[in-house]
Amino acid sequence: MIRPPQPDPALRRALLAAREKREERGPTGDGTVVMPALEPDEALALDGLLSRPKPVLPGRPLQIALSRFEAALREYGIDPRAAYETVGDGALRDRPAERAAARQSRTGLRAWLAEHDVARERPPVAAWLDQAARQGRIRTDSRPLVDQALRLVGALPTPEPIQRAVLAAAMLDGDPHGLDAETPLHRLTVSLLAAAGGLDERAPSREVWAAWNVLVDPISSSVAVLNLPPPADDRLTQLLRLMRGSHVVLTHGQLAGADLRWPPELECFTCENPSVLTAAEAVLGPRCPPLICTGGRPSDAVRLLLASLHACGAHIHHHGDFDLAGVQIFRDLEARYDAAPWRFDAASLCDALAHLRRRTPERSTATLEDAVSALEAGVAEELLIDDLLGALGHLAGGGSRG
Repeated sequence: MIRPPQPDPALRRALLAAREKREERGPTGDGTVVMPALEPDEALALDGLLSRPKPVLPGRPLQIALSRFEAALREYGIDPRAAYETVGDGALRDRPAERAAARQSRTGLRAWLAEHDVARERPPVAAWLDQAARQGRIRTDSRPLVDQALRLVGALPTPEPIQRAVLAAAMLDGDPHGLDAETPLHRLTVSLLAAAGGLDERAPSREVWAAWNVLVDPISSSVAVLNLPPPADDRLTQLLRLMRGSHVVLTHGQLAGADLRWPPELECFTCENPSVLTAAEAVLGPRCPPLICTGGRPSDAVRLLLASLHACGAHIHHHGDFDLAGVQIFRDLEARYDAAPWRFDAASLCDALAHLRRRTPERSTATLEDAVSALEAGVAEELLIDDLLGALGHLAGGGSRG
């Protein structure tokens, strides 16, 4: 068996450049293949292949039409496509055809979304879906998920209140966990319900479900607190007085069913990690100012508590991990509840780095985001517990506000 001619190995870079151009232009398009600063062996191989009037010189760039390059390959019995697939990874792609297919797929998806019964019955849902499809947040492979979410939206509200787990079991082939928080179906369904109800897209998921007569497990979401003063509600008053000096875990159900009228102008501190709160409990006990743990990104119970404190005029001071996620959590609390930084700014980060004998950022750190972005690794809140306890102890002893 006679093997077909093989291209000179010195043509590898030229073949890769030509392959990229062929994929970009499709099977019939043309373009210019650019080769900068040819090596001597490349120049020699191309000079022999192309048979140009002027010699191909090393160290000089070369520009040649893709069609001319491929014609030269064929003159030597070399199939351009086979050569491209030999030097590249995998089969040659047809990007124009791929783009056309993707456009057709998006058009078909948007048509299907617009014609869905639930979308036609609820124009805000149709508008949300169309925008999501335009932005690429919903793709053709998302259709089964979207169909499930739309069936759920179409079934709500129910005549009587229904538990979310019961709704999931009834609508999702007996799976009571199909609508658990953080699943893709839960996120999409909540977004659609918020759009259908004209609710703020940032509203907690429990509020969105409640607006559609769906009840969420009142126990699964909780918040750990230390030394919160008694509110107007008798049940919480007795609990918080009895447990002063020890941490208390309050569930969303307890908070939602209570009269959360807190003393005005209350100074509250929030931390991101439970280890800070438990350390404050062990060291300061009943002397510690009111301290709330967000447990990372705030749960519904954390948000309900902070919202009630903010509504009563409380001043919330936050500390967290010095990393991008920690800064995002703080910015969210700042926007929603007017939280102020508590030893959580660029200057405090520099102090912490110096204390930990770590290199401080060299470039300008005008904002906390800048300072954190310049770090090689974040600074966990747990590394700063002694400093935070010192600050809380100073406040407990009558020092100025943190």
